[in-house]
Amino acid sequence: MTPSHEEILNRWLAAERDGRDDEADEALFALFEAEALPPLAPSAGFADRVLVRAGVVAVKPVRLSAFGGLWFRGLVALALLATGLSLPWLSGALRSLVELAGRLWSPGDLVRLGMAALVTLSQALASVITFGEGLLGLGRVLASPFATPPVALVVVLCLLVSLMAFHFLRNLIARDRSWSHVELN
Repeated sequence: MTPSHEEILNRWLAAERDGRDDEADEALFALFEAEALPPLAPSAGFADRVLVRAGVVAVKPVRLSAFGGLWFRGLVALALLATGLSLPWLSGALRSLVELAGRLWSPGDLVRLGMAALVTLSQALASVITFGEGLLGLGRVLASPFATPPVALVVVLCLLVSLMAFHFLRNLIARDRSWSHVELN
């Protein structure tokens, strides 16, 4: 006959209380083997609440969001309602705005402005392409010596030396790191 989950739990607690570590470990193992503990995941924020209660982490102030409140949602609903109700008058307002813009600028002025912007953009693109071609040529000139075997060998040797230096420096830092070097305020 197998013991109940409560008996196993009581046996484990009694062994822990009396300081019998081996028996406590066996009882705890039996408790896990019997699947007496529920396989539930803790609720969201469980670890944070435990650390705050233990005093390990300071309490974080709760930020109130202006966008999550009922007043904000009501204002958004009123704004959408006002926009929807103003749609019949919006077309008239847009017509009058277009007429005002037509008085200020003629279609010829708009075409001239658009063409000037297009010419300026194309000139800027041409200058960027010319600059890029110059950089590409410079890159080719600087890369040509690295294509020769002696220079490539020197580059590889420099890389190996720097890797070895990094390895030894990392080992030195890791070996000398201890709590005696830490300044506590």
